[in-house]
Amino acid sequence: MIRHTIVAAALLVMATGAEADAPFSWTGTYDGFFACDRLTDGVASSFGLPWTIDIVQTGDRIDMAARAAVDPAEGTSTGRYRGAVQESPAGDAVSGYVEFCAGTFTHKELVRIFPATTTGETFGFAADTVFVSQEVPGIEGKLVVESCKWAMRRVSTEVPAFDPCP
Repeated sequence: MIRHTIVAAALLVMATGAEADAPFSWTGTYDGFFACDRLTDGVASSFGLPWTIDIVQTGDRIDMAARAAVDPAEGTSTGRYRGAVQESPAGDAVSGYVEFCAGTFTHKELVRIFPATTTGETFGFAADTVFVSQEVPGIEGKLVVESCKWAMRRVSTEVPAFDPCP
């Protein structure tokens, strides 16, 4: 019995050590908010919305699927993104970028993900974006330029299911 207890304890220590050495993963579901300053044909405005992002990390690549209820009458706006992330040399922070690759309407968007610490009990990140489109639903044909801020907090580490960009 003592031998089994020692073996079980050794396996537990080895498993715990293996988890500690595993690289950080962005994979999961995040809830948060984005706020944007907007110029529409030269007229300034701003807005903000809650939204959800699913992320799957493979190596240093991340794929995102984002969704927000922009206008209840128009349904949910969706976007997919692809980019890369990297750990700091010490392994205690991660950062990266993603760019829009598919969604509800055509636009260009580049997202800079700020360095975020990986040592807390919960993980979250912040980002800045630059967005440009002439196909925003409801104002098609008008040039829309936005600068947005994201604030996201991971609510699940389960692997989400969505179709990434090719």
